[in-house]
Amino acid sequence: VPMVAPGNVQVHVINSTLAKVHWDPVPLKTVRGHLQGYKVYYWKVQSLFRRSRRHVEKKILTFRGNKTFGMLPGLEPYSSYKLNVRVVNGKGEGPASPDKVFKTPEGVPSSPSFLKIINPTLDSLTLEWGSPTHPNGVLTSYTLKFQPINNTHELGPLVEIRIPANESSLILKNLNYSTRYKFYFNAQTSVGSGSQITEEAVTIMDE
Repeated sequence: VPMVAPGNVQVHVINSTLAKVHWDPVPLKTVRGHLQGYKVYYWKVQSLFRRSRRHVEKKILTFRGNKTFGMLPGLEPYSSYKLNVRVVNGKGEGPASPDKVFKTPEGVPSSPSFLKIINPTLDSLTLEWGSPTHPNGVLTSYTLKFQPINNTHELGPLVEIRIPANESSLILKNLNYSTRYKFYFNAQTSVGSGSQITEEAVTIMDE
């Protein structure tokens, strides 16, 4: 098997889900056989959001021949990773380079996990929601947009409300009675807005 590990391993984080790794080639005489390529082992150490450690699943990417760089796609935003690089010949893998730590930046969150509308009255509705399953960073706020829908399915004026990230319910007051409303709801990190979830509900006709 090869004798030495690749040196000077560097990681360049491109965005919240993609990084580029490059390394110096090993001297050919230390390969002790036919150079087949390099393997990059990488794994998530922890989410920077939840600080939860879990069973670590190592991923392996193989770069054929004498390539000295490669892309690592599909990373999780706002997370801490480790990686190392090994050279491969026809017999197996050489020793691993020292582990390199890198962090991915925040991304936009997934949609809120649910949005439900309860307690309709003549002029109010109560909204309850769940935080995104994948916040991909620190949530800064939620945005609620809503508008009435008339009987011919035309949409009325759109109202927008910004809600603090630590809230999980809201009572909307001063609505029109016996009116259908359409709601659009999403979460934000400092990077931007995530995908929205939509729902409809009707205020009641009379008490």
